[in-house]
Amino acid sequence: MRKNLSNRLPGKLIIRPYRPEDEAQVLNLVRELESELAEKFPQVKIESGVETYRTRYLKKGNKYVMYVAEVNKKIVGFLLGYPSLGIPEVDSLYDVLPLNGEKATDEFYLQMTFVSRAYRNRGISKALHRAVIKYALEHGYREVYACIAKWNIPELKVIRSLKFESQDLGTRYRLSLKFDEQSSSPRKRGGGG
Repeated sequence: MRKNLSNRLPGKLIIRPYRPEDEAQVLNLVRELESELAEKFPQVKIESGVETYRTRYLKKGNKYVMYVAEVNKKIVGFLLGYPSLGIPEVDSLYDVLPLNGEKATDEFYLQMTFVSRAYRNRGISKALHRAVIKYALEHGYREVYACIAKWNIPELKVIRSLKFESQDLGTRYRLSLKFDEQSSSPRKRGGGG
């Protein structure tokens, strides 16, 4: 999926699946994310997830799906997701027990979205989400969902703008986008949404 936002960006925005040659740039974004979290929560010791990204999320042939946002050959954002059974312990098993091309669930979980600070508020996060929603539809998933902390207002705005339904879980929201079985489009929302 390509979207031209060049009137607001220093080049053409390309949204595409992650490739192994993107690893170094994605890991730099993970470091940037960790730095921002350390600023936001100075009382919390942030443990680096760089090695987890390298050995788990970016490993070829796993269950994880990543799309990247590229401007002038620079990766400026990413969205990471995976097929989910809704139980983290069981989902973790599929890190080591491959599905051999089988689809074990109808749900696709959006785990992490990040756009570099210099490129925010330009539609990049929404473009990444649309690409992954399209991926989920094309691969037969019936629902895309995310659990987002209540303090993450920018991400909540993006998700809600895409018509995800919200469920309050206390400190976070579960936001779901369910697809109509006949039309492969988002199911119309009813009532008080």
